[in-house]
Amino acid sequence: MVGRAVRFPGFFLIALWSGISGQAQSDSAAHTLPLVVIAAVPGARTGFSVWQADSLPQADVLALADRLLWEMPIGVRANAPGTLATVSARGAGPARTAVLWQGLNLQSPMNGVVDVSLIPLWPDDQVEIQYGGQSAAQSTGAMGGAVRISPNILEDVAGWYTQAGIGIGSFGRRDAQVSTGYAGARLRTLVRAGGGQARNDFPFRNTARIGAPMERQVNNFGEKLDFQQFNHLKINEKNTLETAVWHQRVFRETPPAMTEAAAETWQCDRATRAVATWTNQRSARTQWQHRAAWLDEYIAFRSISDTDTSRSRTALLASEFVTVPTRRIALRASGTAWYQQARADGYADSTAWFSQIRLAGTFAAEYRRRQIHLTAQLRQEWAERQGAPFTSVLGAQWAASSALTVRLHWSRNFNLPTFNDRFWRTLGNPDIRPESGHSADAGVIWKRGGFALETSIFHLLLDDWILWQPGPDGLFQPGNLRRVWSRGVECSGQGDGYFWRSRWRLKGRYQFVRATNAAVYGGNAGVLHKLLPYTPEHSAGASLVWAHGAWSAAYLHQWTGARFGNADNSQRLPGFHTGNLLLRYAAVFGRHRIGLSIRLENCWDTPYQVIAFRPMPGRAWRVGIEWGRRQVVAKK
Repeated sequence: MVGRAVRFPGFFLIALWSGISGQAQSDSAAHTLPLVVIAAVPGARTGFSVWQADSLPQADVLALADRLLWEMPIGVRANAPGTLATVSARGAGPARTAVLWQGLNLQSPMNGVVDVSLIPLWPDDQVEIQYGGQSAAQSTGAMGGAVRISPNILEDVAGWYTQAGIGIGSFGRRDAQVSTGYAGARLRTLVRAGGGQARNDFPFRNTARIGAPMERQVNNFGEKLDFQQFNHLKINEKNTLETAVWHQRVFRETPPAMTEAAAETWQCDRATRAVATWTNQRSARTQWQHRAAWLDEYIAFRSISDTDTSRSRTALLASEFVTVPTRRIALRASGTAWYQQARADGYADSTAWFSQIRLAGTFAAEYRRRQIHLTAQLRQEWAERQGAPFTSVLGAQWAASSALTVRLHWSRNFNLPTFNDRFWRTLGNPDIRPESGHSADAGVIWKRGGFALETSIFHLLLDDWILWQPGPDGLFQPGNLRRVWSRGVECSGQGDGYFWRSRWRLKGRYQFVRATNAAVYGGNAGVLHKLLPYTPEHSAGASLVWAHGAWSAAYLHQWTGARFGNADNSQRLPGFHTGNLLLRYAAVFGRHRIGLSIRLENCWDTPYQVIAFRPMPGRAWRVGIEWGRRQVVAKK
């Protein structure tokens, strides 16, 4: 059963508090598990431009979409709070920007995108964006860049750990989270759950109607529940086993656009993701790593009186061998196999599973000599009934001085057609070609003391761009219709200091991206040399973080320049500024920590739209309280 009938009971926020009980605190000293690593392994980041999220004064579970919108390190396309939001790196588009959790690519095999409004971030999770094509390392879907999420599995804890928090906020928002775990000499284990709901009935000015009247958003209720469990087991001195499971259930109403009448539309999402990794440290110079993963995703979408369902399943097996024959050279070889299935009401046979087998082999090498670091990686992939091109990547870094580093990167990339592109009823094209292209960038990094500056230039060319557009009969069909060229400049800076008895950090980032249609193979030739929709040429973000004793605060400001809402650039959306203010007080009483956090979002009450005729909320607030109990030890 789908729809309101699958909504979670109203007491689920309280239930999160009672899921774990009767835990004992370890009085004896326990040691954090040493990770199995090799001193030098092929550097996947060599030559790339990388953005890493700082820790912020907030203790609640946050959607990845909100975290990225606060600082704008990557293009975010959000329809409304809690509804569909996607990311686009360097103008490549959502289907060409990978999002990885625990190393698993979360891009849907059905449509190629990831809804980042559904991805939860716990306060200690690490978020990193790696810009540039990565098909040789990540396979299909990573042509513009990748967002990497790495959960923190109690790496700074010994003994038992427990944390819980609740919060309330504007527009009917309520949320809660609880986590508990144990870290000992051989085992680290963590269980955490988070959930929330909101009416999202914010007021807005409807500029699509005569007189631009004030209205209140309707049909925008949503609720979500996430459960995650992690284990890290040191079997012996040479073998380590890691597992991770993530189960999610979401119900969301779909609000109407400014130009639409209200209707009962909603979407239910259900997903289970699991991965197990066995690492065998054969010697100080060699390592085997084997991985198995399972992803199962289900969506039910209700529009007017019809409900469409879809489901995809992916099984993955991978094995990687790493060796360091000399102190200057490291080598890696790996093989990966996927078995993917999908079923949808819109496919040629809505009762049948459409499937695909994919195989890939990679070889990588790294060379280090004094201030020079070089990497190369080759990949050949085979996809059933499709041709996957040979791909490669080259990276170089040179430490010209103690303060100055120069980096270079080049890669050849590809993107396989999705199941929807190939199997949609009467409209899919089984013979559609993979997208292909290459990317390159160069950068200079200057660091001295607590200050750092980085400047990069980049070039990205994507050919056989897959696009759905109407044919002579007016029905949308996919085709390899364009070549897209994206180029631009990125600048970032950071300064750290200690004065007025406080710690300060100031960061800023600016990006210029010009993504245009360099060639048009079919359809409307009037879009030639036009900017891609919803890809601003200018965007920037800045943050100021302050900490003094138990107090901490941050102000995050982002600016998005003007964009166009259609392919021929006739619909222009104005740029906008937004600011977010975070304040937290955390007091420690022995092994207990009590915290209070306050957040003011869009604190300047800016009216804006990320997507045309999809209003975003004005000023909003959230207040939360948290409790934690842990025994802190020094990080490794």
